[in-house]
Amino acid sequence: MKEKYQHRRDEILQRSIKEDTSTQDSPNTATSVNDNEIYLNVFGGPNYKGNVYGLGTLSKRFSCSKSTSSTSTAPVEDQIEEMHETINKLNVELLAKANKEKTLEEKMLQMMENHDHQSQEMRQHMQQQNEQIRQQNEQMLRILQHLHIQSIISAPSPSPTIADGTEHYVNDV
Repeated sequence: MKEKYQHRRDEILQRSIKEDTSTQDSPNTATSVNDNEIYLNVFGGPNYKGNVYGLGTLSKRFSCSKSTSSTSTAPVEDQIEEMHETINKLNVELLAKANKEKTLEEKMLQMMENHDHQSQEMRQHMQQQNEQIRQQNEQMLRILQHLHIQSIISAPSPSPTIADGTEHYVNDV
């Protein structure tokens, strides 16, 4: 299809050049070719949905511009202006999304820093608790050792038992 379009364009361009050279009214006349008309001629115009082959949603704009005369540049200028407005609108939206993304990224980084800080505080707190538990265990061990030594040293005196008329001493140790 591309070759067909290019071939048709070349034919029209050559015909236009021949017409320009045969009419020597204005020597500086620029040769103009309406690409829209060539495109419609090659691809057959809009289908039953109103779309032109290869243009998709741009078909509506294309249809409007082909109906004007080939010497008029107003529709093209309007389309260019409309495209510039669309580009500007999209750039504004893109900038807004980029700013929102940056803000979200900053919030995420702040949350990660907060998480790290809280984790570090929790580790320190757990270390302190572990140290306290260790110290308490040592104290308990010392107390138990002391009590064990004391219980050996100050063991209760043996209590006498009477059996067969003789006293026997029972040592609890």
